Amino acid sequence: MPKTDDFQPDEVRKSDRRTLVHHHMDWGSVKADLVKRTGLARQETRLAPKQHAVLINMHGEARMGEDFIEGKRITFTPRRRGSIVFVPARSEWTGWDEGDKTGSYLLVTIDSTFIARCLGREHLIGLKPIIGFRDTTIETALQRIGYELLNPDDVSIHMVKSQAIQLFVRLVRMHLLDLGPARGGLSAFDLKRVIAMMEARLADPLGLDELAKEIGLSERHFFRAFKQSTGKTPHSYLVAQRVERAAYLLRNSEMSATEIAFESGFSSSSHLTRSFKKAFGTGPLDFRRSWHQ
Repeated sequence: MPKTDDFQPDEVRKSDRRTLVHHHMDWGSVKADLVKRTGLARQETRLAPKQHAVLINMHGEARMGEDFIEGKRITFTPRRRGSIVFVPARSEWTGWDEGDKTGSYLLVTIDSTFIARCLGREHLIGLKPIIGFRDTTIETALQRIGYELLNPDDVSIHMVKSQAIQLFVRLVRMHLLDLGPARGGLSAFDLKRVIAMMEARLADPLGLDELAKEIGLSERHFFRAFKQSTGKTPHSYLVAQRVERAAYLLRNSEMSATEIAFESGFSSSSHLTRSFKKAFGTGPLDFRRSWHQ
């Protein structure tokens, strides 16, 4: 596939590496680049997009480094699988990081005029870069765009545009532009703590009463605050995390669908298939084949 004019992996994420695989798709108002590398050492970053850019770490972890926004140093946060970076149009993210030797990421660039036309410019005033955050709604939207990148058809453009709009709606609603929780939501500390507990027990989840008790809230208050902060109920968030874990194992292991279902917290492979199709529009095995083709 031809590469986009304003994105070259060895310029945006410069590194010494053994191999590089670059998939690209251009739908006009939305472009996507999937980059896989092996033999990584230090990576140097310079991303100054003409349009809005959202990057998700698909595989590998950056454990140490430095980040700069418009030349000003910010706190570096280790970036694991699923970590997201948002850089609005005409902003700049630079820095370096080191971590796993094998890694991949998906970069989605979205035309600023397209988003302004869809959402209204007043909702997009003051966009600021955000480096290294987690959000299941945005992760799912990016995963779906990644799937369309690898499996394009005549209607992919409609799916991609709808996911791009949903992604920005999520950014606006959660006020992620300043990393603050939505009004009435959980504090950043409590939300991070609860999510860590949920992710650690996908197969044996804590009950709503146990999660609420951990941060000193009633079940009703916790349920409402969690949904306000994430856009999902605790159960929907848990299912999304299980699907994400399954997608990771499908991409990066040889485990069977049944093994992956149990490992991800699903009661059966058929339960996994139903949830996976709802999230990605395709079954687990078709997803695995598309990823490795």
